[in-house]
Amino acid sequence: MKPQSYLAGTLVIAASLLSAPAQTTDGAAPLIASTSVPSRFAMEARDASAEGVIRPMPARPPRTWRPFAALGVATHVGINGAGFDLAVPVARKLNVRTGTDFFSYAFSFQEEGADINAAFRLRSGHAALDWFPFGGRFRISPLMVFANNNQVHATAVIPSGSSLSLNGQDYISSYADPLHGSGTVSFRKAAPGLSLGFGNMVPRTRGHVSFPLEAGFYYVGQPSLKVDFAGSACDPNYPADIGCQPVMQDTGFQKDLASFIVRNNHNLSYASIFPIFSIGFSYSFGGGQGRVR
Repeated sequence: MKPQSYLAGTLVIAASLLSAPAQTTDGAAPLIASTSVPSRFAMEARDASAEGVIRPMPARPPRTWRPFAALGVATHVGINGAGFDLAVPVARKLNVRTGTDFFSYAFSFQEEGADINAAFRLRSGHAALDWFPFGGRFRISPLMVFANNNQVHATAVIPSGSSLSLNGQDYISSYADPLHGSGTVSFRKAAPGLSLGFGNMVPRTRGHVSFPLEAGFYYVGQPSLKVDFAGSACDPNYPADIGCQPVMQDTGFQKDLASFIVRNNHNLSYASIFPIFSIGFSYSFGGGQGRVR
């Protein structure tokens, strides 16, 4: 073969090697990688961006919740008077709440000639566990009323010559030492209860304001009635000069008074349950609680 033919064949082989991708003999990756031509994946990403395709971003970590991370302060008004509450979160769906209620009302009236002054006073504290079973605003709250100083107190003055009936027996108030008495209805110092409500004093959202609504009851047991009399009472069957004596020394008067107390104390059994109803405004301080799901 002529030298020109050998030269032409060599040039053809070299050109074909340069145009084909370089490979190793065992099928490994190319020995020479071109950096001037974009890869298929890079071209697809560029085309997707140009077409407005939104790729999903990695999910953010959930907000953390911490016990005692916030404090809710509320004021309320209802049938038990006015008061305030404090609440802190202790679990994902639980708050501990404590507060107080207070109310006073005094009035006067006449009953069968007797001048009566009465005062109705509500003073009590309470502690509750607010459970939000669905993670929203509805709650169920077992509670305990403590330092219960709810009380009804009355005083009476029986005008001279007026009669007083005790256990079916009539007594006349002395002219020299008129009858006067006092009565008190009191309740147990501690009482269990249950309430339902709407509104979370420590919202598990970014909000801080809520309007708690509560309705329920607490059980105080049998109320206690205490009645005392002083002065002198006269037996209408005897003349005033011989039929009058101090009630503290009159055994008949004391016996009738004891029967009167027992009968009326039994009649007070309806007051063994106190209702609860209130509406309020609360604001929470602190953060980091996030939404509870």
